Amino acid sequence: MSQERNLSVVIVDDDPSMCEMIRDTIEKKIPGAGVTVFNTGEDALAGITSEPDFVVLDYQLDTVKPDAMNGIQVLSKLKARYADLPVIFLTGQDRIEVASNTIKYGAYDYIVKNETAFHKLELAFTQLKNLRTLKKSNGFQKVMNMVFWILALGLIGYLIYLRLH
Repeated sequence: MSQERNLSVVIVDDDPSMCEMIRDTIEKKIPGAGVTVFNTGEDALAGITSEPDFVVLDYQLDTVKPDAMNGIQVLSKLKARYADLPVIFLTGQDRIEVASNTIKYGAYDYIVKNETAFHKLELAFTQLKNLRTLKKSNGFQKVMNMVFWILALGLIGYLIYLRLH
């Protein structure tokens, strides 16, 4: 039986303790996931060399570097590079205009850092894993449908050939 590729997850947050808590949550919910952490959006954009399965992104990323890009700027650049990349915002920003802007720019989900944040993050991971499985099975189904039609058309062609000869 073939081994499924482990998920690749990127965390972009300027708070090291938050990064560790997010990493622990990911590793608990998705055993074997490859987790990469960046403390600024600029570092993430420079360090991400292939499309991850999803990204957990903070909005305010300026404690390490005061003039750092914010999460929406990072999201915009990530989406320009990887249009279908699911990005989950996990942030202390509970302003509705920030949340709506993240969704407008293509965020998959917006979670406010509070007492239910990690539970919501786990739910988002489950949804993304299920979505990934569904897309994979749909792709397999399309291939099998194509194989069926090729075989059916070949059989019809062969029967016509036999009938004519």
